[in-house]
Amino acid sequence: MKSKKTLLFASRFVIIFLAIILQVASIWVLFAMLGVKYVWVDALFKIAGAVLFFSIINKDKPAVYKLPWVIVILLAPLMGIVIYYTFGNVKLSKKQMRKFRRIYDEKHDEYYKQSEIFSQMEKDGLMGAGAIKYVKSTTSLPVFNNSKTTYLPSGETFFESLCEELLKAEKYIFLEYFIVEEGQMLDGVLKALEDRINHGVKIYFMYDDVGSIAKVESKFDKKLRAKGINARKFFKFVPIASVIHNNRDHRKIAVIDGKVGFMSGANIADEYINVKKPFGRWLDNAIKIEGQATDNLVKLFIQLYNLTGGETLKEEDFISVEHTNFSDGYVLPFGDSPSPIDKDRIAEGVYLDVISRAQKYLYITTPYLIVDTNILDALKHAVKRGVDVRIIIPKIPDKKAVYSLTKSECRNLKKEGVRIYAYKDGFIHSKTVLADGEIAIVGTANFDFRSFVHHFECATLLCKTSSINDIYEDFLRLFDRETVEFTERELTLKWYERPIKAIINIIAPLM
Repeated sequence: MKSKKTLLFASRFVIIFLAIILQVASIWVLFAMLGVKYVWVDALFKIAGAVLFFSIINKDKPAVYKLPWVIVILLAPLMGIVIYYTFGNVKLSKKQMRKFRRIYDEKHDEYYKQSEIFSQMEKDGLMGAGAIKYVKSTTSLPVFNNSKTTYLPSGETFFESLCEELLKAEKYIFLEYFIVEEGQMLDGVLKALEDRINHGVKIYFMYDDVGSIAKVESKFDKKLRAKGINARKFFKFVPIASVIHNNRDHRKIAVIDGKVGFMSGANIADEYINVKKPFGRWLDNAIKIEGQATDNLVKLFIQLYNLTGGETLKEEDFISVEHTNFSDGYVLPFGDSPSPIDKDRIAEGVYLDVISRAQKYLYITTPYLIVDTNILDALKHAVKRGVDVRIIIPKIPDKKAVYSLTKSECRNLKKEGVRIYAYKDGFIHSKTVLADGEIAIVGTANFDFRSFVHHFECATLLCKTSSINDIYEDFLRLFDRETVEFTERELTLKWYERPIKAIINIIAPLM
């Protein structure tokens, strides 16, 4: 049974959500009444609907994203207009955009020796060079050949390593998470932070308000500030209809003194370390980064922290100038953001590049598979090239309606030769891609529209690092011990799942 505290937090979300729905409905009713009373108003709405229709049609976006909006506007022009301008068109103020774009606009190619690194990649003939060039061109973030990465195959190993490094902090700590929930994991993190505060270390803690709304009380940020932690909510969830509620900070980043960092699928909540098991055993992973590649993590944290208002952080105050040099392949931590803030859907682009270049094998873990035809066709083409393509999804879903669409997509892929595996012990939340033992991606971006289109995400692109060997061994362990291959029959939807799948399929690009 859920505690009273949990129900209280959840009720806050319900009340605010209902308030927003009431606002949208009220706007629609008002406009509808005006349209009935005044013929010219009705005509104006029809013209506006037609203009919006052609505007959406001509947007530089995939048809799978545009089609649902077109259907809504054709069936109910007035409602379509209201919903689109409330939830469908991401915007930041000019001031916010300047802050956001700063890390992308400032190029330090000479400082980071980018010409030398790219020249070496060309000599080595690396298959990952294309994906690295793509990220570099879309974000201006540098790639590093002087850093070390350690693969952490579970939430438990991530938590242990995180706390260990937090206690070593001497200057500052950055923490940025989508979900923060009261419990043993948060208590362990806070204990380490309080210890460091007593040693003069500055703490900056940012969490997503919607992601954590049913997990911590509304004044949790104030409680953290009372402890001496610079805490902020990302895009505070208020009862006002706004597109910003759909664009959440799904990144998970930790940085210690600009020398050590973590990027993971795991949040700070007890299910990620299996203290609680709402969906069986929860499996996640993380990448620990040491060396100069942590500069990118600093940039990514400051990028979103400065969007929340208040004190503006400057990169030069947190970028370390004293790094241990390693020689362990190529490392590129990067971020992705909602369109049109980022013109490219960067995470999807990187996934597509790796899928398209695989020659021997391609292994993927994802909790959801709700994508457009670009990803699906790339996976099918890989199989036809002779690539051994395997995808691991959960056996126990956390969202049953979404799972029906994931199963349906996986069934179609299985027919084309993709091998689909179920993580039989529970819910696999890690987002990992591995190709040919040479390139890997570990981060926060799911294979779904929320990650590709709506959320702020991050990932680390790895090429020829020793950690790739550990990722490979972890996949082998999963295939051998912790997964079972789905049959086509097991992936076939039951009669009551099919209408749910049809509805989700239409609205998924909008959510």
